[in-house]
Amino acid sequence: MVERPKISLFEHEKFRGAISVVIPCYNEETNIELMINQLRDLFGEYIHEIIPVDDNSQDTTAEVIRKLAIEDSIIKPVFRLPPNGVGRAITDGYRVATGSYILSIDCDFHHLLPELRDLFDTTAEGYDVVVGSRFSRHSVLLNYPLQKIIANRVFHLLAQILFLRGFRDLTNNLKLMRREVVEKLKLTQPGFAVNAEIGLQLLLMGYSVKEVPISWINRSPDMGVSSFRLIKVGGGYLRVLLRLWLRTVFSRQR
Repeated sequence: MVERPKISLFEHEKFRGAISVVIPCYNEETNIELMINQLRDLFGEYIHEIIPVDDNSQDTTAEVIRKLAIEDSIIKPVFRLPPNGVGRAITDGYRVATGSYILSIDCDFHHLLPELRDLFDTTAEGYDVVVGSRFSRHSVLLNYPLQKIIANRVFHLLAQILFLRGFRDLTNNLKLMRREVVEKLKLTQPGFAVNAEIGLQLLLMGYSVKEVPISWINRSPDMGVSSFRLIKVGGGYLRVLLRLWLRTVFSRQR
């Protein structure tokens, strides 16, 4: 087997050693080591620390993470206690991050890692927050479930109407943010709805938010099974929408 040469996509000196990467993990034993290795290969000069957050996985994810942490001090794992929830995992990861910028990314390789370069390029222009958008005009979706597309677009349409703002995809976990911005978030959602809570809060707090198109590829069976359940998580998204809208209305009245 021929080993491929490692290619670094480092370009912006201002990000050298400045990025905390937060990766929520649940049953990702087949993905986490490869994810961390590719992040180090492509963007190693940027990375201040990698924070894999094991959310009480039922496979060997925790053991894999412990082994990687012993081998490299840049890996600073978080091992959660029950109850589970991706929202809780992301919140715990944010809480311990110490880099000047925080990159939040899933562990399932839905996104092409070289495309993270676009997030760094855009952040270097001075934006507080850059979101990888799955639904921009130049985004590429491969095998994205139709029901999830419909639910996502309905949610964003409602949010655009309620908040009178224009945006396409603030609910993706792929975000690059200044740490001071993350510290202002007030996160309450235990599940996937935390992604909507984060995206909408950032916009409503007045930070400069920029969406950049990215690709999204559905995971294959050998990469594990997603824990996302549309009916189960839909209520959480609607609760976030209603709560933030009511807060905005009352703030305007005051």
